[in-house]
Amino acid sequence: MKFTFLKIKFLLGEKFLQRLLKKENFRQVSSCNIQDAQSMGMICVIKNESDYQSVVKIIKMIKDEFKIPNIKILAYYPLKDEPQFLKSRLGLDFFTIYDLNYHAFPKKNGVKNFISERFDILLDLTEIKNIPLRFILHMSNSPFKVGSFSEENKPFYDLMIETDPKDYLQYVKHVINYLKIFNKK
Repeated sequence: MKFTFLKIKFLLGEKFLQRLLKKENFRQVSSCNIQDAQSMGMICVIKNESDYQSVVKIIKMIKDEFKIPNIKILAYYPLKDEPQFLKSRLGLDFFTIYDLNYHAFPKKNGVKNFISERFDILLDLTEIKNIPLRFILHMSNSPFKVGSFSEENKPFYDLMIETDPKDYLQYVKHVINYLKIFNKK
């Protein structure tokens, strides 16, 4: 097994994240129905233009259907090339592997702003363990964190939904169905 500098970063990040999880978290958990939400944050991995187009459709769909005034998506681009198709736009920001510190945690100002914002719902669209996004998820003070079900995801989410998050658009539609009926007043 060949160790690259990036792999070492991810190993260090995973160990450091495990230590962070053991510390007491003072975040107040509070569930939220999507129809009552005033803000929504999403984190995801964008590897190609198809993923990017799906995320843009998700923003439009949620704004049109639920009239949530504040929707922000933070995307991680894990490849070494320059993403020509990926552009920051209103509600969508991104970071790359070049924006990671030696623990593989993002150090970009846009990421720090995203972490400090308190979203009514924070949705993780990733299908596999991703250290930079796990760090963002853990550090966020959002009261309601939602993601896909797995045993290793339990410390990160307040609501886990068993579904396949490979297709972002279908995954979000499935999650939205749960969030419509969840905690209805």
